[in-house]
Amino acid sequence: MTEKTQKIKGLLILKGITITSIAKNMGVSLTFVSLVINQKKKSKRIMNHISGLLGASYEETWNDNIVWEPKIPSGTSLNK
Repeated sequence: MTEKTQKIKGLLILKGITITSIAKNMGVSLTFVSLVINQKKKSKRIMNHISGLLGASYEETWNDNIVWEPKIPSGTSLNK
């Protein structure tokens, strides 16, 4: 898992946003959203949506420029 993927997952967890909720909201499979977050697939529509949920621009989210570090509570799994 890349540092970018860890940051995105961490920020989603901090905001209480699940991959399942993103998938349902976007009308796609949970697997597809997971592949996008893990940078195995690209979907500008889903990537833009995730950026909006994080309160960041597309460039900040997907071009290694997330400006703040998530603080993940100990014992929290990033593999949701």
